[in-house]
Amino acid sequence: MGMSNAKPLTPSGGTAKTLILVGLIFQAIFALIFFFGVGLLSLVVAAAAVAGAGAGAVLLAVLFLGLGLIGFILLFLAYSMSYRRTRNGEYQAARTPTLVFAILSLLTINIIAGILYIIGYIKLGDAAREQAQQTGAAGTGYNPMATSPPAAPAPGTAASPGTAPSPSVAPNCPKCGQPTTWVAQYQRYYCYSCSQYA
Repeated sequence: MGMSNAKPLTPSGGTAKTLILVGLIFQAIFALIFFFGVGLLSLVVAAAAVAGAGAGAVLLAVLFLGLGLIGFILLFLAYSMSYRRTRNGEYQAARTPTLVFAILSLLTINIIAGILYIIGYIKLGDAAREQAQQTGAAGTGYNPMATSPPAAPAPGTAASPGTAPSPSVAPNCPKCGQPTTWVAQYQRYYCYSCSQYA
């Protein structure tokens, strides 16, 4: 099993990922409706219509087919440039494409997907700030994402007296490889990603 370069998702990052995914689903539905539902049906009706009235119907069918194709192209680009980057924890890189896809979705009358992308764009900004706080606090013993203090060490492991080691020598967690944090109360290193002592 290979190691992934994906960073752990922050709470806002997880929300942004979900919003973008739901936006992709609405975008896919929109593209399918316009391409197969309206576009192809209009083309069939235009082909069956008389020559004089068929020209306008053909033009309308081509317009709907074009909107459907644009929807499929946007769907692919939004997945690769926005959703995949968000899923991998690359929030700053995903922000601009998400905003662009929001605007393009609104311009192509895909309002629900556009609104979801806009909210996702906002949450990506929050996620980038959370990620920066986590990175900045990795070796300081402070974790802004922790909602409660770490649990006491397992029974039978006595806390050894002494001073706290330097944060620059904090070992990585043996389970996930993330930097650990020194907890002076228990005189042990703690991994906030795995919620366990190293």
